[in-house]
Amino acid sequence: MERKRADNFELQKKVHRAIMKIVAGMLLFTILPAVYAIGVMINNGKPLPIGKQAPEFGLLNQNSAYVKNSNYTGNWCLIYFHNASRAEGLNQAKHIKAHYEALQQMKLQLVGISYDSVPVHHDLAERLHLTHDLLSDPEGDVISEYSAHTSMGHMAKNIAYLVNGAGIIKKVYAGLEIESQLQAVENDMRDLASL
Repeated sequence: MERKRADNFELQKKVHRAIMKIVAGMLLFTILPAVYAIGVMINNGKPLPIGKQAPEFGLLNQNSAYVKNSNYTGNWCLIYFHNASRAEGLNQAKHIKAHYEALQQMKLQLVGISYDSVPVHHDLAERLHLTHDLLSDPEGDVISEYSAHTSMGHMAKNIAYLVNGAGIIKKVYAGLEIESQLQAVENDMRDLASL
C-alpha cells in the first residue's frame, strides 16, 4: 500500500511539472507577446506636437540623391509617411499626383518617407510620374522620430506634418483618409497664406 502511494505521489509531481511547463509555455509564447504588442501600440500613438521643431533627417531619394530637411528651409513642406510597396501606398501616391499641381501653386514642397528601398521609390516615381522626393528609410530611424512607426514591422502610419519655412510643425494630419488629408492640407495652406 505504501509503495502505491509513493508511485501516485511521483505521478502527481510529474503531472504538476508538465502542467507548469504548459502554463509557462503559454505565458512565454502567447500572453507575453500580446502584452508587448499592446504596449508598443499604446506607445506608438502620439504624433509630434504642433510648435515643435521638425526632427532633422538625411535620406536617399528615388534618384539616390541625399536629401536633408534643411534643403526645404524657407519653404512650406508637407512631410508624409507612406508604404510604397503596398496597395494603400500606391493609392496614396495617385491621390497626391491628382492634387500635386494645386499644392505646387501654393508653393508647398512634398516629401514622402517610407521603409521602402530606393529602387521601389524609383519605380513608383516613374510609373506615376512623381517629381517630389520619395525618401528611403529602411532602418526606420526617421520614421520613428516622427512617430510614424507601427507595431506591424516595416509599415508606416498614415501621418503627415505641415512644416513652415523655419522647420516648425504647424499642422499634423493623422488617421485621415488620403483624400480628406489632402483637402485639409489645401484648406490649411489657404488659411495660413491669408495670415
